Amino acid sequence: MTRDDYSLADAILADAFASNGISRLIFGDGDVRPRLIRMNRTIVRAKETSGTVAEVGGWPAGAMMQAEAPKCEPSGLSSFRFLFDAMLATRTRFPAAAALSREASRNHPEWPHRHLTVLGVRPEFQGKGVGSALLRHFCDGADAVGSGAYLETDSEGGKRLYERFGFREVNRTTKDGVSFIYMWREAKRQIATQ
Repeated sequence: MTRDDYSLADAILADAFASNGISRLIFGDGDVRPRLIRMNRTIVRAKETSGTVAEVGGWPAGAMMQAEAPKCEPSGLSSFRFLFDAMLATRTRFPAAAALSREASRNHPEWPHRHLTVLGVRPEFQGKGVGSALLRHFCDGADAVGSGAYLETDSEGGKRLYERFGFREVNRTTKDGVSFIYMWREAKRQIATQ
């Protein structure tokens, strides 16, 4: 992903998550895409993350962001920007969103790993292998450097996809009927040591 892809990734992720459980929990009803774009823009642009945009037939279909521990969560100026954007995006639901963020942080591994920060596929491209292709790219990169991988999901469908790539559930919490599933994957290959 290049700087030219940032706005594209913002729009893809907003489309992908506009109707999911976490979005409804922290944003409420109505068109949440503009608020998702605001909240995700810091993640997409953070110096700690790298991303990939997937296209199908020349159309932008999916986006994925990843980061390496220990810098896989926003810090410094990025952390301040994320907090500011989150406050503006969630409005009166900011305390609930902050509580979810704290819960995710408590479940975040403290050891070295590659973090799949976000993976989203536009609804019209879901079920066509785009998410699998992005996830394969992510896992291959983690395996190439001998790194375990971590992610969070809120859907059973997402969980099944991640399990096909070797992730396993390590914890689960529920808030207002929405599940938060924390998953870990051991590296499949180790880098050669000399």
